[in-house]
Amino acid sequence: MSHFAPGTTSNIPAGALSTGWRTLLAACCVVLAVSCAGGPDAGHGRDTERPTGREESREPVRGGTVVVAGPADLGGMNGLTATESYTQDLLLHALFLPLVTIGAHGELMPALAREWHWDGDTAVTFDLRRDVRWHDGERTTAHDVVFTFGRAIDPETGYPGVEDLEPWVTATALDSFTVRLSTRPQIEPLVALAFLPIMPAHTLDSIPPARLRQATFNRAPIGDGPFRFIEYRANDRWIFEANPDYPDDLGGRPFLDRIVWRVIPENTSQVAELITGGAQLILAPRADDLAKIEEDRRLRVIVKPARMYHFIGWNGLREPLSKPAVRRALSMAIDRATILEVLRGGRGELAAGPIGPFHWAYPDTVRPLPFDTATARTLLASNGLVDRDGDGVLDLPDGAPFRVELKIAASNAFNRDVAGVIQSDLGAIGVGLDIVPAEFNTLIGDISSPERNFDAVLMGWEADFRINLRDTFHSDALGGPFQLASYHNAEVDSLLDRLETTHDRARADPLWQRVQQIMRDEEPWTFLWYVPNLYAADRRLKNTIMDERGTFINVGEWWLGRDE
Repeated sequence: MSHFAPGTTSNIPAGALSTGWRTLLAACCVVLAVSCAGGPDAGHGRDTERPTGREESREPVRGGTVVVAGPADLGGMNGLTATESYTQDLLLHALFLPLVTIGAHGELMPALAREWHWDGDTAVTFDLRRDVRWHDGERTTAHDVVFTFGRAIDPETGYPGVEDLEPWVTATALDSFTVRLSTRPQIEPLVALAFLPIMPAHTLDSIPPARLRQATFNRAPIGDGPFRFIEYRANDRWIFEANPDYPDDLGGRPFLDRIVWRVIPENTSQVAELITGGAQLILAPRADDLAKIEEDRRLRVIVKPARMYHFIGWNGLREPLSKPAVRRALSMAIDRATILEVLRGGRGELAAGPIGPFHWAYPDTVRPLPFDTATARTLLASNGLVDRDGDGVLDLPDGAPFRVELKIAASNAFNRDVAGVIQSDLGAIGVGLDIVPAEFNTLIGDISSPERNFDAVLMGWEADFRINLRDTFHSDALGGPFQLASYHNAEVDSLLDRLETTHDRARADPLWQRVQQIMRDEEPWTFLWYVPNLYAADRRLKNTIMDERGTFINVGEWWLGRDE
C-alpha cells in the first residue's frame, strides 16, 4: 500500500512499489515541504550531528513526553481506512500490530504472529501470540485476523492497500490462535501483510464496511500496540501513552510515557517550538531553517533514507498533453538539477521513473531525461506547437495559446517555490504555465474524479515494499482514481500483465527495466527526483531509528536523555 511522500522467513527488497492515496496525501501535506541542506553525508541516512563535547549516557531513561510537530491533523485511526502516511505509520508501529513486520535488512519478522509455515505455495498458517491484549483488556485472537482480512478485501471498505491483497483468497481461524490464509502464487507474498494492522473485531464488526470511514472508533481507537489512545482534539493534537501491558518479547512497555502529535502547520512555528522546547521532533524542516537549527547545540538534523519521489502528473485526456513527445518536451525543459540544488540543498537524485534506487528492480542503466531546451523546442514544433503570432507563447494548431494549469496543494510553501521555478523554465521555451493552488481535499477530488478536472498536478509518491504499477499506469485502470494520467501503452499493459505471474526476481528484473525505460521516454508523469527524509530533533531524543520502513518504526524504544 503506497500513499498520495511483510512458517519461513525470506529476504525481501528494501522498498517496493504499489498504490494508494497514502502516497499522495503524504506528498501534498508533508513530504513536499521537506527541504534539505547539503553536506558530506547528504542522502546517506546518517544523523547530521556535532559532538557535544561531553560524555552522554547510553543507558535508556524511562519517562517523559515527546511532542511531534506535525503539519496537519492525523487521519482517522483505523487501519482499514487510513490514507495519510504518518497516520498509517503510527497505526502500524504505535497503536496496532500486523501479523508480520519488516526488519532492518528487509527480512520478515514476527509481530502478532510468533511463527508461520507454508503449505506449498498457496497457503500459510500463522501461530499467534497468546499474550497480546487490546487496550480494553480483550485478547487479540485469530478471529480479529479473519475479520480484518475480510474487511480489507471488501471493496465497500475502501482499504487503500486492497490491490496488494488481491492474490490472497481466504482467511480461516483454525482455533483462537491459529489462522490459515490461502493465496494464488505470487512473488514475495507476505509483504502486503506487513502493512495491514490487525483491527479489533469486537468493536468494529457491527459497523458495515461502507461506514467504517465514519466510525467513532477512528477518533478513539482501541489498539493492542506499545502505545494506547488517550485524547483527541480536532486540528490540535492526539495524545498516546505507554501501554504497560505490552509483551516483553515485543519490547515491553515503551521508555517514553507519552507521544503527542501537535498540529503546527507553519514551518517557522515548528522550528520555534523545537527551539523553545515545546516540541522534540519536527518532520519536514525547510532548507532555510536548517542553519538556525544547526547553530543550536541542543538540536540536531536527521537525514534518513526514504521511498519518496516527486512528480508532475499530466492529464492525458487534455490535448496536446496526450502526446508522449509533448510530455517529454515539457520534462526536458525543466532544469530539475538546479531546482534540486537550490531548493533542496542538493539532497536527492534525479528520477527516471517510478522505481527508485531503494528497490531491487531499480535499473541504474535507465538514466533520467536531460535538461535540453533545444530538443524540447524541436519536439514541440514537430507536434504543431509554434509561436504563430510572435507574442513569445507557443500556439496550438488552431491558433489558441498553449497554456497549462498546474495545480498544487495550497498549504505548502515548498510546492509554491518548485512551481514558480517550473513556471519560469517552461516560460523560457514559450509554454504558459498558470499555477493554481487548491485546498487539499478539493485537489484530490479534481485529479481522481472521472472528470479529471486538471491539466497538471505537482505531487509526490511514497513507494511501498511491493511493486505494483497496475492501478497507476495500466489501461485496465483507466477511469480509476489512481490512473491520473489516463495513460495507455499496449507494451506497458503486456509487461505488467506478465509481471503479475512472474514469481522469480531474475525473470522479473528485465521486465521492470523495460517498464522504467518506457516510463522515462513517454513521461505520463514527469519524474522529478527521489529524496531522503529530513527531520530535526531535540538532541535529548535518542534511538530514533528512521528509514524506508517509516518514521515511527521503533517508537517504543525512543527515550529522552537528560539535559545536555
